[in-house]
Amino acid sequence: MRFLLSIVMLAVVCSARAQGTSQAILGYTNAIVGLFSGTAGWTFQVTNAVTVTELGCLANFFVYNPTANQVQVGLWASDHSLLASSSISPTNAQVDLSLYDSIAPVLLTPGQTYHIGVYSPGGLFGLDAVTPTIGGLVFASTHIVSLAAAYSPGGFSWPAMEAGTIGAAYLGPNFRYVPEPSSIVLFGLGVLWLAVRRGFKLL
Repeated sequence: MRFLLSIVMLAVVCSARAQGTSQAILGYTNAIVGLFSGTAGWTFQVTNAVTVTELGCLANFFVYNPTANQVQVGLWASDHSLLASSSISPTNAQVDLSLYDSIAPVLLTPGQTYHIGVYSPGGLFGLDAVTPTIGGLVFASTHIVSLAAAYSPGGFSWPAMEAGTIGAAYLGPNFRYVPEPSSIVLFGLGVLWLAVRRGFKLL
């Protein structure tokens, strides 16, 4: 029984390691530069539960906006509640296209629409805008679906999804996350745990 319990624990560890940390936006093509004076970004849903561990901003924000020394990034629920926020500067750690800062973990679940955006306190700023109508493509992680562009004028606030922009995004914000274990993995671990509880000798 003790050996079987060890197998269960090993399976949990291996499952967690297999999940790894992923980025929401991996790349894009055929962008144009848009100018914004509020909070700009995108909306999305997730295919299964994920835990956001870092918020970030594409590094080229500071190329397009050389006088900016900081940008605010926020993640909101559909009811306008702010789930997490962070300030990103050119000195933040870079992973691929984006600069990141750690946050308190935030769990995102399927069936909900989330809003993510960036805001520059310095006023008007430029971002890459990608839309399928002009041949642009956003390459998102397999856990991220239903992308749409989002924007709200003014200050740092919930960016509203813009009608008719499915597949589009204003690419300032990004985030890193860890997928939660799949239901199949959880089911398998549950069966093993029951076997341990009942004292079955599988080996």
